[in-house]
Amino acid sequence: MAKNTKKKGVIRRIASDVTGRDRAVFAGLIVIIGIAKLCLSIAPRLSGRITDALAASAETGDFDTGYIASRCVLLAFLFLIGYGVDGVVNRSMVRISQKLAKKLRNRAQQKLNHVTMGFLDTHPVGDTLSRVTNDMVSMSNSLESTASNLIGQLILVVGLIIMMLVTNYKLALIYLIVLPLGFSLTALVVKTTNKLFRQQNQTMGDLNALVSDSYSNHMLIKAYGCEEEKTGDFKSKNKRFYDTYVKSRFLSGFVIPLSVMVNNVAYVCLCIIGGIMLLNKKLTLGEFQAFIFFGNMIGSPLSSLSSSMNNIQTGLTAAERVYELIDEEEEPAENPSQKIVPENVKGEVTFSHVKFGYLADKQLMNDVSFTASPGQTMAIVGPSGAGKTTLINLLMRFYEIWDGKILVDGIPADEVLKSELRSTFGMVLQDTWIFDGTVADNIGYGKKGATREEIIKAARMVQCDSFIEKLPDGYDTRISEENSALSAGEKQLIAIARAVISDPKILILDEATSQVDTKTEALITQAMERMMEGRTSFIIAHRLYTIRNADKIIFMVDGDIKEVGSHEELLAKRGLYAAMYNSGTSMG
Repeated sequence: MAKNTKKKGVIRRIASDVTGRDRAVFAGLIVIIGIAKLCLSIAPRLSGRITDALAASAETGDFDTGYIASRCVLLAFLFLIGYGVDGVVNRSMVRISQKLAKKLRNRAQQKLNHVTMGFLDTHPVGDTLSRVTNDMVSMSNSLESTASNLIGQLILVVGLIIMMLVTNYKLALIYLIVLPLGFSLTALVVKTTNKLFRQQNQTMGDLNALVSDSYSNHMLIKAYGCEEEKTGDFKSKNKRFYDTYVKSRFLSGFVIPLSVMVNNVAYVCLCIIGGIMLLNKKLTLGEFQAFIFFGNMIGSPLSSLSSSMNNIQTGLTAAERVYELIDEEEEPAENPSQKIVPENVKGEVTFSHVKFGYLADKQLMNDVSFTASPGQTMAIVGPSGAGKTTLINLLMRFYEIWDGKILVDGIPADEVLKSELRSTFGMVLQDTWIFDGTVADNIGYGKKGATREEIIKAARMVQCDSFIEKLPDGYDTRISEENSALSAGEKQLIAIARAVISDPKILILDEATSQVDTKTEALITQAMERMMEGRTSFIIAHRLYTIRNADKIIFMVDGDIKEVGSHEELLAKRGLYAAMYNSGTSMG
């Protein structure tokens, strides 16, 4: 019952999303389809009348040419209307369905721009991509090819049954008895396959997630010799998709044969009983022919209805997944009256008794407090899982703290618009992001409306202009994440130049030089120091030079700050930092 209710809810939402002129067009299409199918419903009875007229003419020898000719013209007109509107209806349905798909894709994209970081951290990219692409296409195709067809065939079935009753109610009872049996069997199969269609779409999402992950990290997979393991995972998920797909299609494949079988049973009964009535002169030849015509015609919409039920199931299941994404929780709406960051930000950052955890029942930070004075360089170190990146996530308000305060220049961060707060930061992450575009586009991304002069200046500051100018089209060379023309270090330099061009007041460098080789690192060290000069900087790093030169080092363990001080001060304490430093263990 819950699933039926859910399906009905999805149908209502699709109907509500078809708005304005499209809704009026769709209503008009239903009227046109109704008229067309009613014309087809009338055709068999008219054909029977023509047959009776011919039979009467054969008996009397009086051939009424005008009557028969006019009825034949009318019959041709009914067929022309009945089948001729399909092209117009199909074209309009394609436009309506694709416009709806476009609308929902835009909403899905907007949703992804506003979902919480928790959603992005916990949902596989491939599954989300599958919802926006495969499921969206499946839903629109179902609406495009099935909705109007389903409505049209229902109208045709009802129209044919009414005309049967009008022609001869006794013969019509055959279909009134047999057809409900066919629909009951079809409903039983549909109910059984509904769960399988859901599993099929979910498994496709899992498969896409695995493929996306594998191709994004194929170099690491090869480096660690994990090809067989990944191949095994792929085969396992591929087999699961194969099994669910085959089961769903196998069971749904019974729908049309069941429909045809029931229709054939009704057709045989019609021929036998109708033939007996004809011989006993309780039925005219024209009426008998009309019922044969009715029997032939009703078989097609019944089979089409059965096929449409399969397509509708697939489309509604896909629509469920699309709307699940659209309904995901968003970041809390911000108050427009919130403060904005002053233009002349000094860069003082304070954590005051901050408490936080990613899970409601598992607290990570218990009581984190420190102050970074304007222009200070803060190095954040500690073992893996200590909470270093979490501290940065909280500073940028990617996650909201449970308790305490984070202040920028004395202003509570939660009282500042996120866009305003983040505009004061420049961030370079360990995982370099290069999008498909020119080199200039990638550097200029850090500042809206950046000029070519500003882009070149930023590139020169981090000394990546030398290799950029050697590229085929210089700053206009197209690059992407998979572009093998650039090394990992060169991509990182471009990402650093992107941070430089934004002229941030506060810098966040999350292992920003980890992808840069020693030679390249030496070239940018001086530029990095110039960039940090006069700016508050937070550095998560392994390299010792950044730790030793930092004004203050924060040593974290299990989400809490254990030690704070300069490199020399912490070594003199001979505590946790000194033990890690002296042992040569990685600092991050």
